[in-house]
Amino acid sequence: MKRSVGTVGAAALAVVILSHPGHAVGPFEKRLSPDQQIVQALSRLTFGPRPGDIEEVRRIGLNRWIDQQLHPERISENPILEEKLKPLETLHLSLNETVRKYTPESQGMMMAAQAPVMTLNQLPDEDRRRVLNGTAEERTTVLKALTPEKRAAVLVALPPNILTYTPEFKEEAEQARKKQQEQIMAENRQRNPRLPDLLSPEQIAQVQSGDREKILAVFASLEPEKRPKLAMALPPKFQSAVPEYRREGQLQRAPRQVASEDAKEARVLRAVYSNRQLEEVLVDFWFNHFNVDSTKNIAQTQNLGLLLVGNYERDAIRPHVLGHFRDLLLATARHPAMLYYLDNWESLAPGSFDVGPFAPRRGIVNGVPNSVIPVFGLRQAHGLNENYGREVMELHTLGVKGGYTQQDVIAVARCFTGWTVTNPENPQFVFAPFMHDFGQKTVLGHTIPKGGGEDDGLRVIDILARHPSTAKFISMQLARHFVADVPPPQLVERMAQTFVRTDGDLRAVMDTLLHSTEFFSEGAWTARIKSPLEMTAGAVRAVNGDVTDAYSLVQTIADMGEALYAKEAPTGYPDVKETWLSTSGILTQLNFAVALASDQYPGVRVDVTRWKGMEGPDVARALLGRDASPQTLEAIGSGLPPGKADDRSVIASLILSSPDFERR
Repeated sequence: MKRSVGTVGAAALAVVILSHPGHAVGPFEKRLSPDQQIVQALSRLTFGPRPGDIEEVRRIGLNRWIDQQLHPERISENPILEEKLKPLETLHLSLNETVRKYTPESQGMMMAAQAPVMTLNQLPDEDRRRVLNGTAEERTTVLKALTPEKRAAVLVALPPNILTYTPEFKEEAEQARKKQQEQIMAENRQRNPRLPDLLSPEQIAQVQSGDREKILAVFASLEPEKRPKLAMALPPKFQSAVPEYRREGQLQRAPRQVASEDAKEARVLRAVYSNRQLEEVLVDFWFNHFNVDSTKNIAQTQNLGLLLVGNYERDAIRPHVLGHFRDLLLATARHPAMLYYLDNWESLAPGSFDVGPFAPRRGIVNGVPNSVIPVFGLRQAHGLNENYGREVMELHTLGVKGGYTQQDVIAVARCFTGWTVTNPENPQFVFAPFMHDFGQKTVLGHTIPKGGGEDDGLRVIDILARHPSTAKFISMQLARHFVADVPPPQLVERMAQTFVRTDGDLRAVMDTLLHSTEFFSEGAWTARIKSPLEMTAGAVRAVNGDVTDAYSLVQTIADMGEALYAKEAPTGYPDVKETWLSTSGILTQLNFAVALASDQYPGVRVDVTRWKGMEGPDVARALLGRDASPQTLEAIGSGLPPGKADDRSVIASLILSSPDFERR
């Protein structure tokens, strides 16, 4: 009873305070109208409203719709999406299957580049020793005894510093290298032919016309084995006409790139078609939060990130976006994509293992095959690596002002030593005891006793996931993404309290956010700027476009400044409006809007008759879900080209490229 009285009293006091003439009601306290709230929800919790979405939310009720989106497992997925994802094979394969099937075989590599090394390795052991490490006289004797063809190959394989001490063969070596380069170029041209290598001048004119029917006719006239090669020789804007041949061509030329492209196209298709829109928005948010760069080149893993990124999103990010934060943090920490990206795969306690490249140990160490050592016979590990230890606190959990020190960074890095990956052919997480620092550590005031092994890292995950600074930092990031670049502190505090109370239940934190006054306030209304992915997917949804091939959309998103899965910095893309307001990005947006609204964008079909008979303001309302601003309507009225006043496609393109459409 006392509790109820206190609650009533507090509520009454709040009314008095809010109604007092001296209290200025801020924009985050002014609630939107019911219709605006529906538009706000669709703008923030989806990639943009489709035709009919506003009416559907109004029919079932806004609160019920939000509750459905918070429980995506209760929503039947769009069968159209499932059909469009089927050709993207790597989405349905395990990580090992993807690596095995999409890794180029050795015979597919340039034989002209491999042959010299193979020839050198085939020499008798003593002859090879004399050539590589012997005296000039010993080397000369061996070289003179070889046939001209074999000697040329060996000379090409020898390092330049060795040839410096063998001047007798300098000219012959230069000629051999020149011949090898010519062979490499010829092989490359054969594998990656250009249009004149495949087509007649008349056929080239046909495929360059941009006419889909003419392009398909040329493909039909070619032998089947030439069609994938032609697809890869076409400019990207024409490849959407033949997606099946483009994928086959990529598979022949750069199979690992195919896996990366599958992930990119799937990201776009899900953004456009998924009925579980909030889940897709959160996958986009959390991947950026736990960013990995698929293009990071580690020599001994041969661009393995291209194969890992789709699996990382599917297995480490997607299952946990509405689960507990600790599970999400642990899943990302253990995934090979993160282990490679932030270099923890090669982090080991100083002196814990002899990794000299010329005398590697073999066999079993503490029950684990030492083949997991991250050198793979090619690179010497360099001891403790602090990259992950720093970023897991600064970017993933506590935040830059979360109260950690450099000593905490070192201690966390020590705790994660031994969290590594088996090998590039079978990239799985493994704990390698012989790499681990078994000493005592202190992390954020918590003592981690010596001898803990893999549990040291698990203890760190628990400490970070449940730290008050993590609750505030994660709440701030979510509030920024869904409310405003500078979200109200009181909202962030309530979300952080929910985070702590529920042990990091992200669904509960989102529920606090989505049922807040601040989310449905005038301060949040159109306060965010769309990212290129949000802009592109939102435009396709607004015009109810049919995506026949997502390849061009992926390219457009990259041209606007958001290359998917390829942000080099571990910060991901900064989640504020300044990130996306570049001149080049706006120009790309304009060109995209013109092509899309006129049904001229490759890979997307649009029914332009849907705007027939509609006035400019009605076209704007249909695309925006709300009335256009007076500035936009005035710009449309004064900006239409002569003779285009009745062209609704032109009006639609102006709306899609307007500041109104940029805002969400």
